[in-house]
Amino acid sequence: MPITIETARLNLRPFERTDAQMAFGWLGDPAVMQFTPTGPDKSVEETRARLADYEKHQRAHGFSKWMILDADSGVAIDDSGLLVLQEYGWIDLGFRLAQQHWGKGFATEAASAWVRAAFDEFHIDRLGAFVHPKNVASIRVLEKLGFHAVRQGTIMGIESMVFFLDA
Repeated sequence: MPITIETARLNLRPFERTDAQMAFGWLGDPAVMQFTPTGPDKSVEETRARLADYEKHQRAHGFSKWMILDADSGVAIDDSGLLVLQEYGWIDLGFRLAQQHWGKGFATEAASAWVRAAFDEFHIDRLGAFVHPKNVASIRVLEKLGFHAVRQGTIMGIESMVFFLDA
């Protein structure tokens, strides 16, 4: 299984414990976290706990949310990845970007890399994603990748559109 994923402009890698302070920069940002069920992290300690959960998920499944880095500069852009959502019965594709990186195609590039890895490396048959109906940018990314909206409902306590993509 891959330990990094590379695209033309990005490197994706599992989070490391030393990433908490940097990750809090976007995980604690209300604008970035506006449409996520948990909302923004309130402290670096919350971010450390989140990253520890990602690390456990990584050990259990071989994938999780990973950090997105600019391939040229090595600067952290945000995170993207796959999470098993047992209670909903799907593997979820997620992505988010720090505000200064919005509108540059990074979300589509990272998410596309995860779709390829999910189907080719992890042999996952179907991916799901849920998005708040007002999160137009994320809906656009999913549609570009070929995901289809199948229903609306409450997922993890937020109003959501549910999308799927089959291998």
